[in-house]
Amino acid sequence: MSALKIQPTKTNKLTIATVKSAVCETVKGVKKDKRFTDGGGLFLLATAKDTKLWRFSYSFKNKKEMFSIGRYPNLSLKEAREKVLECKSLIAKGINPNEQKRDNKKVVQMATKNTFKEITKDWLKLQETKLSQSTITRYIKSLEKDFYPLFGDKEMAKIEKREIAYMAQMIQARGALEGGARALNLYTQIERYAFHMDRIDKTISNGIDKKSILKTHTKNNYRTITDPKRIGELMRAIDMYKGDRATVQALKILPFVFVRPSNLRMMEWKELDFEANTWTIPADKMKMKKEHKLPLHPKVIELIKEIEPYTKNFKYVFPSPFKTNEPLSDNTFNLALKRLDFGGEIVAHGFRAMFSTVAYESGLFKGEVIEALMAHQDTNQIRRAYNRATYEDSKKEVITWYGDFLEDVKQNKEVR
Repeated sequence: MSALKIQPTKTNKLTIATVKSAVCETVKGVKKDKRFTDGGGLFLLATAKDTKLWRFSYSFKNKKEMFSIGRYPNLSLKEAREKVLECKSLIAKGINPNEQKRDNKKVVQMATKNTFKEITKDWLKLQETKLSQSTITRYIKSLEKDFYPLFGDKEMAKIEKREIAYMAQMIQARGALEGGARALNLYTQIERYAFHMDRIDKTISNGIDKKSILKTHTKNNYRTITDPKRIGELMRAIDMYKGDRATVQALKILPFVFVRPSNLRMMEWKELDFEANTWTIPADKMKMKKEHKLPLHPKVIELIKEIEPYTKNFKYVFPSPFKTNEPLSDNTFNLALKRLDFGGEIVAHGFRAMFSTVAYESGLFKGEVIEALMAHQDTNQIRRAYNRATYEDSKKEVITWYGDFLEDVKQNKEVR
């Protein structure tokens, strides 16, 4: 059987002038669509809505079909005729132009669904039950700053190894040496999810040798102060700090609670129990996804009571001075410490190390109690269960002792 020979439309009835002047018809004052036939199945439809649409009428497997080519003047007469020839070529090969068009549309939709950004959104939803909100927020900021601008709208399957490596190198180039490696780790987690969900056919990030493409980063402990005399000087400086009310009060409380800075920034009124003098941080805010109950020193209660008249109607105890429905920004404490000329000696996270060092060196308390106060989870399940039942009084004892220690060094008293 000989192949179907495609011939140009035998009778090209339409002219450029005819197409340009074509309008719908009006019958008894009512506008109606009107066809302007070119031949070979091609016609221009001048609609009652004053638009002009190219259409191709054809038969496929004894069934009448209508193919939408495009709109005039976006598509010229010549281009419409060329499109008809393409459709007839498909028909000759046993392919329905409409089905081909639908398949192409599905491919485009699937590609859009499988962009890095869309896959990442689905991955983040899954992590909401596994990670703390602060971690999720940190991931989102990193993604929006470093990942999305480079390949957020690109199909993940088409992202190349060199693009991922370049992103990590750019992060290091701005001084975040550890950030480059963290970005690669984050990409690998998202990529592994995409692979197991059949949204990509292979993974490539595991083949990136961090040692070959990234600068070496030597991890340092958070800067802190452990000398009692210098701690006293810091406490006095904090008392003299001038700034917005929320920052001032939160900064004064930070040494007494030794939680992660984000926990204090996002402290909510509903988490506080003034009768029991405790602060219960919900699991979704904790790194280990476990609720953390912390006894509060009287000084902390006093400081919270001082700000209560000003922020009790807000969600957060320490709202942002710019947006009261949001907490203080994540760099608030470190900027304040820099303004106090202590930025080179301690960071906000360093108050945890300060407490840990001072408490351990005192020799007065069990290590398990100190670790429990810092929300460090014991790996021994039996001992962990025992700790929950017996350490509450010991925790209060440590809190009282350490809070008194801070007050004493602030007043230049000799500490025991």
